[in-house]
Amino acid sequence: MNDTSTAWLPRVQLLMQQNRPAMAADELRRQLTRDPHEPVAHTLLALCLLDLDQPAEAQQEAELAIHLDPEYDLAFYALALTQNQQHRPKEALAAINQALALDPADADYYHVLGSLRLESNQWQAALQATSTGLTFDAEHAGLHSLQARALARQGRSAEAAQSAREALGYGAESSSIQAQAGWVALETNRSQEALGHFQEALRLNPDSAYARAGLVEALKARYWVYRTFMRFVYWVSSLDAGLRRGLFLGAWVVARFVRPLLPLYLAFAYFSWFSDVLFESLLRFNRYGRYALSEAQRRHSNHFLALLGVAVVAGGAAVALPTVQGLFSLCFVALGLLFPLVGTERLSHQPTQQARSRWAGWALATCGVLSVALELTGLGGGVDNVLFLAFLFGTLAYTWIFALR
Repeated sequence: MNDTSTAWLPRVQLLMQQNRPAMAADELRRQLTRDPHEPVAHTLLALCLLDLDQPAEAQQEAELAIHLDPEYDLAFYALALTQNQQHRPKEALAAINQALALDPADADYYHVLGSLRLESNQWQAALQATSTGLTFDAEHAGLHSLQARALARQGRSAEAAQSAREALGYGAESSSIQAQAGWVALETNRSQEALGHFQEALRLNPDSAYARAGLVEALKARYWVYRTFMRFVYWVSSLDAGLRRGLFLGAWVVARFVRPLLPLYLAFAYFSWFSDVLFESLLRFNRYGRYALSEAQRRHSNHFLALLGVAVVAGGAAVALPTVQGLFSLCFVALGLLFPLVGTERLSHQPTQQARSRWAGWALATCGVLSVALELTGLGGGVDNVLFLAFLFGTLAYTWIFALR
């Protein structure tokens, strides 16, 4: 830090503690006009910009702070947060490891490290990070909460519940702690308790997207079919990536050779793709659920129901009017396009993969719609059959490629 006056620092810290990031950012910008080479001010501005949902600008400030002082650990911590918010886990992990190399006794840094490990399904590594962090701050609510999530994902329900209670004991007035307790309850098959935690989290912070997503999951868990399916999903997620792929491929091979199992496998495969949007659509008829869904979820549900409606109408018309060409094809195309529609939405936290999925979806839609149009007008001359087959095989390839990923 430069030897300039730090009289501005207590004011900024107070504003940040009062959750007034916009005012704190204004104060920091005024300080930076007086001294643009102050790494602390750039770092705190990065943290404020993160709270204001401006991760790209926050990253610039954090990188500038590191340039000004390469030994300033808090700047690397801020950089890790900005990278994580932009869904760049590898870069975030490198940044937080650098922060820990400079200061290996900061519990907040271990909290970020544990969060990154948890998001990567590395449950044991997440537990190790939380255990180490708690040796430096035994009352860190976030670390206890993170520990509870990792224990729940390992199937250690009783220990997870105990860690969640400890987290609430230190941070019951925190929206994020309440939301984390809700996710722990949800993952250990206590959906009614989870609902209470998510409602409390939203009372404390009505704008919490994390708590709102949990509330939607808790409402969906009221349906026993969805609740049973999610218990299986949580178990599968506890396996490493290689085992998950092996399970997926092994189930397909068994179903192929044991024919009575094939319908069950196909039903499960379809449900695994469409369970989220299907039950979110059902929640629109629930007096609480309709308010819990985000605008993006409602829009996604609209697109899903529209395609499903086209498939149902086209299928019914094809049965009623068997002489009309193209109706069965339209039904299959509408059903097939549900896969890239839902698959693209699921990749919202992986921008690169989502872009590829969107392009694949548009390619399939172009192929399918063109084949149906040629068949309906009678202008295909065989081209419509080629396009339709390309659509079917393309859809099959899409489901395998993106399911394995």
